[in-house]
Amino acid sequence: MAAPVFFVLLMPWGRVGSSLVTSALWSAPGVRIENEPTTAIRTRGAAEGATPAEIGARQRAHLDAFLGGQEEGCVAAGLKLSHRSLVAPRDYLAQLSGAGFRGVLMLRRNVLKCAVSQMRALTRTAAAGGEGPWQSPWAVRTVEPKPGPTVIDPDEAIRLAGVFRRSHDRMLRDVAALPGGGAGWSRVEYEDLCADPEGTTRAIFDRLEIPAPKDIALKHRKATSDRLEEDILNYDAFAGAVRAAGLERYLQDARR
Repeated sequence: MAAPVFFVLLMPWGRVGSSLVTSALWSAPGVRIENEPTTAIRTRGAAEGATPAEIGARQRAHLDAFLGGQEEGCVAAGLKLSHRSLVAPRDYLAQLSGAGFRGVLMLRRNVLKCAVSQMRALTRTAAAGGEGPWQSPWAVRTVEPKPGPTVIDPDEAIRLAGVFRRSHDRMLRDVAALPGGGAGWSRVEYEDLCADPEGTTRAIFDRLEIPAPKDIALKHRKATSDRLEEDILNYDAFAGAVRAAGLERYLQDARR
């Protein structure tokens, strides 16, 4: 049996369209994906009082087990990971690179919209003890209703936009530190994914050299409108604070 293609979808944190891409890849015959195992390992380790070194070792041990744990018939095996969850990101990425993983960086230029999307998902998580019309508050399926408008704390959105920006920059620096400067890693922009979800997703199959099904399953939809005023009840106050913080460009240009 031929060895499977190993790949990783790496995002700075989240809210970059990873659920759409993951579900599309997962629907292809012989493709297996684990969803954010390093996040789960870090969360459990922190709850147990493990040291960062211990958590990092557990993350790398999981990767070793993943490499050797593929069943017969597996065509491709991938990990969807948040760079933010990695305790020792350069060590972990070096292990991925050494094992021959093909990397896809999932990016989103508009960090303010990342922040708003994150806050709206957290609101759905907290509402009614997690109950609601969505199977998951973090990924709205095409068969589910689009979440309605909410009040957004502008100060928290501005803070989170900074977190997303720093996470984005750290991830790119760590990938650039790999042998070859990360030249073999593909980049997928959220805006391109939204503009042409099928074409962009099909291109990911091609880059990973994974046979794509004739009809690619696109099971998720945007949970937040591109026009933020449609989904923020206190938009005027929100926009005023964003402008005062020097982030007005993220209100005006959806492709930045």
